[in-house]
Amino acid sequence: MLQTPFHLDTMELTSKQICHLYTVAATGEYPVRDQLLVSAALYWGFTATELSLLEIAHVMSVEGQWREQFLLPAAFAFNGLARSAWILDARFRGYLESWLAERETRHWGLSGVARYRGFGGRSPLLLNNQGKPFAMTPRSPGSEDLLPSGMHRQLRDLLDRAGLEHYSPQIFRDTYIVRLWLKGLTRQQIAQLTGIRKAETITRKIRHLLPEPRTVFADFLPASR
Repeated sequence: MLQTPFHLDTMELTSKQICHLYTVAATGEYPVRDQLLVSAALYWGFTATELSLLEIAHVMSVEGQWREQFLLPAAFAFNGLARSAWILDARFRGYLESWLAERETRHWGLSGVARYRGFGGRSPLLLNNQGKPFAMTPRSPGSEDLLPSGMHRQLRDLLDRAGLEHYSPQIFRDTYIVRLWLKGLTRQQIAQLTGIRKAETITRKIRHLLPEPRTVFADFLPASR
């Protein structure tokens, strides 16, 4: 178990914690799926609902090629805002390929036709331990507002096994946002990539990376002649 000091202002996973998560994912009952899940949560920054409802046809062409850029539909995208996502990282494509090979071995989601490499296009990309879609449960009895309870449990299990039980599954998305900021993207660009409407929400997640006034004004005046 990874022992890591916890601070209330910690808004992202460290590189060491991420490496440990991959190690833990590789030792579970479904290592191929779990390693893809960790990488997808960090690479796409999707919410648990988006991870649950993303379908093979969204990320793959009928001919069986991964889409370098695809559209996350407004029907289940955060805040109902359709947005683009990418599959450009070779390591990430490797996780996707390994998962499809695992699914084929287990006969999970096969369609019997050549389209989408023999998988049903409407089949969720990620499946639970029984090869079924991750459960979505009503927020309250009779409610049409569904919560991604199955995906939350899976992400929660990975964090707990890694000794990161003080984090919620939201930490994957927060880490994605911080990494976008560190890569030089603006708040507006981050909003477009996450579906977050309010700039204040993004500022709150990167506040610990912004300079403190005392560090700004310690050596502020231009040089005198």
